[in-house]
Amino acid sequence: MKIKHPLPLRKAKACRYLCRITAPSLGWLLALCLLAACAPRELPPPPAPVYPSRVITHDGLAFMVHRLRLPGTRQELTIRNGSAKEWVPLNRIMGVRFTGPARGGYRPAEIVLISGDRMKGEIYLVNVILEGSTDLGYWNMPLSKVERLDVGRD
Repeated sequence: MKIKHPLPLRKAKACRYLCRITAPSLGWLLALCLLAACAPRELPPPPAPVYPSRVITHDGLAFMVHRLRLPGTRQELTIRNGSAKEWVPLNRIMGVRFTGPARGGYRPAEIVLISGDRMKGEIYLVNVILEGSTDLGYWNMPLSKVERLDVGRD
């Protein structure tokens, strides 16, 4: 008569190997796990500085605007350079300084990008509004009344 072993053969091998682990080797294994858990980790970088955008009007009024944006889904300024049109995302612009009067819906400006590059072109002004919030609440202004714009990071 064949005697059936209570554990399958694979489980029996695993039990034999586990039984051979001695207390010192188990202690070394535990120490190694603790050492790995307590190893020094690289600190995360500090958060990027947060500062509001500054909008200066023709009259010389300056507004500090948080969360500056253009209404709608496209956060881009349309820039005409000669006969070519470019759409520059607002998050790539560091500053805009208008250099002349509006003609035909466009106004000449000098645009400074985050990379440090400078562009000269004409910005489309018709029905373009800037909006955000100031310390007094919701704020908006047509781009045609703006003299200079320094885009913040918030």
